[in-house]
Amino acid sequence: MKVILRKNKEKYLTRGYPWVFSNIIDAVEDNPGTGDIVDISDASGSHLGCGLYNATSAIAVRFLSHRRAADVSEDLFRERVRDAISFRDQTMPGLTHRRLIYGESDGLPGLVIDQYGDVITWSCLSAGMEMRRDILLDELRTLIRPSAVVERNDVQLRVKDGLEERTGVIEGTLPTPVRIEEDGVSFDVDILNGPKTGFFIDQRPNRLASRTLARGRSVLDPFCADGGFGLHAAYAGAARVLMGDISAAAVERATHNAEINNLQAVTQIERRNALDWLGLLAEADERFDMIILDPPAFAKSKRNLDDATRSYQRLNITALQILEPGGILATSSCSQALSETDFLKIVHYSARKADRRLRLLHRGAGSPDHPVLSSMPDTDYLKFYIFQIVGDHCP
Repeated sequence: MKVILRKNKEKYLTRGYPWVFSNIIDAVEDNPGTGDIVDISDASGSHLGCGLYNATSAIAVRFLSHRRAADVSEDLFRERVRDAISFRDQTMPGLTHRRLIYGESDGLPGLVIDQYGDVITWSCLSAGMEMRRDILLDELRTLIRPSAVVERNDVQLRVKDGLEERTGVIEGTLPTPVRIEEDGVSFDVDILNGPKTGFFIDQRPNRLASRTLARGRSVLDPFCADGGFGLHAAYAGAARVLMGDISAAAVERATHNAEINNLQAVTQIERRNALDWLGLLAEADERFDMIILDPPAFAKSKRNLDDATRSYQRLNITALQILEPGGILATSSCSQALSETDFLKIVHYSARKADRRLRLLHRGAGSPDHPVLSSMPDTDYLKFYIFQIVGDHCP
């Protein structure tokens, strides 16, 4: 079984981009079914590798290996699971929560496996990987020995690969909640209903970077989710931490997490729409020494970029306006469609509009358990910066 690319359409694949879109395929031989491993060749017939085929998806082939399809067995999938976990064990040992497998970056396209204590989550966007779930989970059981496996497939992108959205316990008994610990701060995680697979694991190094600057400051965290950034600031000795989230469930979880860390005295948590709330705070002449902006992905795709840009601008402009002189702005974007260059342009534009001059203190990204595949910008989605206001005005 083989797919043959149109003439001169192999360059992205040969440069390492791991998706073959249906509109660059010239022919498909031997009628492969969804999930089959097919060979890939250029228009001249030269072998380029093999991948997982999907006849109905815009991503027609997800690259697996430079081998021929006939030489690929389930051993390849097992080996890549072992390699992914070995990397985490070497680089991030002893953590209560981590990403074990990060899709294309670990050679397992479309698959995300996270670990919370002795519970693992299964999230999959690829029909070919979903069809090999038993093989992959068998290897994970051997290496991790989880007490429970939870399916977090409540992602609309699954539909594009012909998969249904599903959430539930696949096997084992799920403790509710699951407690994790992050550099002195504890969190009770709702794996079935919390954000992403239960918690924002990717922001871990950025939470630690921002908390080093929080001591003695008044801090605003308007997208608090489970309280990650705000509670780290409180733990580090912030004088006051005001947190908010539009989700009632998130506010409830953040309040609970403040209680289990005995941080209620310095934290206040409200249900708020962040964009509107910052405007109200500005009207009330409220001021803060530090503001942490960790909004959801405003740009789900390039079609949303104009609206997303306006939202990011509004958010950052208002935040800068209500920061005290010398104040700290920690700002981020997890919008995959928004490049780092364009995000920085938004921040610099916002600084000009707010009449603030900034100096960069820290540039962050995702945690090391979210390794970036250099040939696939899609894996490099998280942008995080910490700036300080210098002086009262721009020159």
